[in-house]
Amino acid sequence: CQAINGRALMPGETFSFNETTGQRTTAKGYQSAGAIAAGQSIEEVGGGICQVSSTLFNAVARANLQIDSRSPHAWPSTYVKIGEDATVNWPNLDFKFTNNRTTPVFVIAYYKDRKCSAEIWGMTLGTGITIDLDSKIIKTIEPSATTLYKQNTSLPVGASEETIKARTGYVVETYTVWYKDGQEVKRELLHTSTYKAYQRTIEYN
Repeated sequence: CQAINGRALMPGETFSFNETTGQRTTAKGYQSAGAIAAGQSIEEVGGGICQVSSTLFNAVARANLQIDSRSPHAWPSTYVKIGEDATVNWPNLDFKFTNNRTTPVFVIAYYKDRKCSAEIWGMTLGTGITIDLDSKIIKTIEPSATTLYKQNTSLPVGASEETIKARTGYVVETYTVWYKDGQEVKRELLHTSTYKAYQRTIEYN
């Protein structure tokens, strides 16, 4: 949270999560934590950073700022609603948004009581106007019922391990919902997210 806190965006300016935080390294104080790579849960330096980018995405969407680049995780996250995540990975996967207002906005992010929070400070959307998100699963993708076996000669002879768990996939539509004095007045499709299904995979030697 500290790396993005206090960032000011002038009208028309674009925020890049990766450019703002830079590469996540131990020298910058990042620690190893859970991450996803090639369908597997792994440990890597800066793992868990997507909780920050996803929390920021939720604040940005509710502030009606222009979202330029956002990608879902390989599978749904546990800390935000399905379809409302934003994964990042240096240097390729980035979360970007632009201040499409005529006045500056400020990114406020903080960590308290083991929770990351993000806010966008600036002019209000209007008297009594608020925005929320609503995500709906429109398609479920079942994984293969069979198990895929792959030889891995780096394992001890006779050993085997499950490297990928079977996971159900989903296609999700996320809408921005506008309210005036608590009553819905408009909803617009924000994006569609696809979480692929994963076949159970076991490596052996």
